[in-house]
This record gives sequence, structure tokens and C-alpha cells, in this order.
Amino acid sequence: MQGGHVARWDAALYGAAAVLAAWAARFDYIPLQRQWARLAVGPYTAGAVVAVVLALLWRVRPARRPLRTRSALAVAVLLGALVVPLTLEIAWRAQDGDRWHVQSEIFLTEQGARVLLGGRDPYSASYGYGLLRTYPEGVWRHIPYLPGIFVFGLPRALLGPGPLTDARVGFAVVSLAAAVLAMALCGASGERRLRVLMVLLILPTGARYLVGGGDDVAVLALLLLAVVLQQRRQPVAAGVVAGLACTVKQTAWLALPFLALAAVDRGGRRAGWRYLAAAGAVVVPVVAPFAVWDPGGLIRSVVLFPLGLGNEPTTARGLTLGQLLAMPFPHAKLAIAALLASGLVAAGVLAIRRPPSSTAMAAQYAGVLLAVVVALAPAGRLGYLIYPVNLLVWSRLLASGAYPVARQRRGAPVPGADPSRNGGGSRAGADRAVSNPTRAGRQGRGPAAGDDGDRRA
Repeated sequence: MQGGHVARWDAALYGAAAVLAAWAARFDYIPLQRQWARLAVGPYTAGAVVAVVLALLWRVRPARRPLRTRSALAVAVLLGALVVPLTLEIAWRAQDGDRWHVQSEIFLTEQGARVLLGGRDPYSASYGYGLLRTYPEGVWRHIPYLPGIFVFGLPRALLGPGPLTDARVGFAVVSLAAAVLAMALCGASGERRLRVLMVLLILPTGARYLVGGGDDVAVLALLLLAVVLQQRRQPVAAGVVAGLACTVKQTAWLALPFLALAAVDRGGRRAGWRYLAAAGAVVVPVVAPFAVWDPGGLIRSVVLFPLGLGNEPTTARGLTLGQLLAMPFPHAKLAIAALLASGLVAAGVLAIRRPPSSTAMAAQYAGVLLAVVVALAPAGRLGYLIYPVNLLVWSRLLASGAYPVARQRRGAPVPGADPSRNGGGSRAGADRAVSNPTRAGRQGRGPAAGDDGDRRA
């Protein structure tokens, strides 16, 4: 039965999350992540057990409202694995200080905002004090993020230390707001929306990073909202939101070209340039002043240092293929980076020659490319794998076809519709091409049929 089947998937995901949390509680080298794992392993384990019980019950007796039950379980796990640990870590930081309850990215975000308010360039300052005084030199000499990240540090820089001025509060609010808005705007089934939120926020692919830092999840949530807006054929709005993500972190930039190639407007016209112009209208005013202020400092911090090409080594410890190749030949990092850049250019050329035909395909292309980049990067950051994981999950969500399709003007061409295949351009074929698949699907079964999993499986 459908209810039992999806409950078994829930059990597998929560169970895998519990195993990962148990491993992190023992072996993670970051103290904050060990604390998060000790707090989260219980909720994940309980979620897996409850999901197994539900699967067994629904196998005997079909569920009447499986989605509601599974959503309630997901909210409970979210509270236990994210909300409670995040609240505790913020409160403990306010009481005990930074050492065990915050990571370097939060410290740099807040201190960089303080330096900026003082009229100095945050990319030219050194942060070898406080939390970072025992870190390697490269960590406290560089802020490897784009200027938009300082917005999240402004509350602490303006109002001083306190639980509500912790930068993680801002990251969490943006993540939750963007994710909820994206799910409200998309027309996918409740089952698919729940799965997206599980990967983005509830499982360790989201909760672990929100408790520790939060910047990556906030960027991902903005990208999710951008792809949903693009799927609704609102290229300018999608470009603006994607631009916001691109002002915070470089990882958002790799998805931008693929999404632009797939952008269309409500009239079915290609809108890639409008998409990029909207994104640029957000990115340029934020980044350009810092590029003019100290171009060398900006390049060293946001390009060379994150790639491991600067004079100071990074603290990235994840073993990737690129890092393994660079270990015996330290001077080969530049060659590996050049090879990676060549691969990115080749992928871009291929995408231009054979552009993605839909937003789902664009998300899939971007996810595969990001996975390759993470694997080949000379500085190993396996945590960045949450980007391709989320993008590939979104590609499945978008591919369901369960989205409101933009209304076409009478006589307007339909993207992907060949008049020669519908009776020489008759309206019948065009109407079929633009009709909302969810309406016809409501006579069928399954998540894509729009039953949201609440009907009998």
C-alpha cells in the first residue's frame, strides 16, 4: 500500500540519520557538531521507530490520512533534531561564550559585519582573536564568503551579544521562510513537498548545518524558491531570488547558468537574459563596491583561499578526489584547479549547445555538475554535497509535472509543442500541451495525481 511504502522510506531516512548522528557524536572533529549529534540521535531514532510501526500498521490496515500522520512525525523530528539543539546552542553561547557553541563561519560573519560598520574592508582585516585565536592563520585572515553574508552579522554588530542577535537566528529565519514560501507556491503533491522539506531542513543534510552555521541551508532555501518561481514562469522574480543567494555564497553561482538557460516567461518565450539581468541587478550592487575597495583582498578571500590555492592552507578535512591527487603533489593544486575550470567551461558550452528543456532538467544538470566540482575540488569540503543532493531531489519534485502551468495567450506558441504534430497547428494539440497535468491526474492515483497521500493507497 502507498501509505506503508512511504512510511518505510521515512523509516530508512530517519534510521540513516540516526546512524550518521551516532557516528558524528563520537568522531566529528568539531565540538559543536558532536554536541548537535548527541542531541539529535534520539529524535532520529524515535522517528525511525515510529515510522516502522506506522509501516507495519498500514500494511495490515490501509491508512486514512497517511500524509497528515507522517507530517506530524516530521514536525516532531524537526523540533528534536533542529529547533531544540539550535535553541540550546544559542542559549549556551550567550552564557558560556563562543568556544564550544559556535563555528568559525558565524564568528567571521558577525565580526566581518562589525568591521564593515567601522568603515574598514572586512576582506582586508585579520580576525586572530576570540574564537579564532587558536585557528590556523588562513582561517582568521580570510572571509571566504561573499558580501551578502554580512547582513546576517549586522544584528550582533549593531545591538551587541545576545541570543536573538546570533547570526544563526537570521539564517534559520531565512531558511524556514524561503522553504515554506516555495512549498506554498509549488503545485506538487504533499508527499513530494514533505520529502523536499525533510532533505532541506529535517535530516542531517539540513539540521546539522543550521545548528552549526546555517549559511549553506539559507542559500539552498533561496535557490529552492528561485526554481519554484522559475517553474511558475516568473523569470524576473526567480532571478532576483537567485541573485540574493549569489550575494551570500559562491556555491549558488554554479546553478545560475543552467537555470537561466531553462527560463521562460508566461508567454512561452525564452527569458534567460532577463533572468540573468534580474540576478545581476542584485549581485552587482552588493559585490562591486568590495571589488573596487580591494580587488586583491576579495579574490584572495572568496576565490583562492576556498579552493586551497592561497598561501595559507584551508582547514577543509573532507577527503575528495581532487585533494587526494594534490596530497603527493602539493604544487599540482593549481593544475587541478585549472583542469576543473576547463571542465566547467566545457560543461557550460555543452549546456548552451543543448540547453535544458525544463527547470527540472536544469536542476538535474546543476546537481550533477556540483557533485563533480565537490569531488574534484583541491580543497575537500564534503559538506558541500548537500547542494547536489538537494538539487537532484528538486529535479524529481519538478519532474512530477504537478505544477500550475502559466496561462497562454490565444494563438501564442507553446514551448516544446510542435505544430506539425498536432494537426498542422490546431488548438487541440496546444491545449493538451498547456493543460495542468494535475487536473487530469486527479482521476488517477498516487502522489502525482494530487491526492497528497491522504486517500486510500
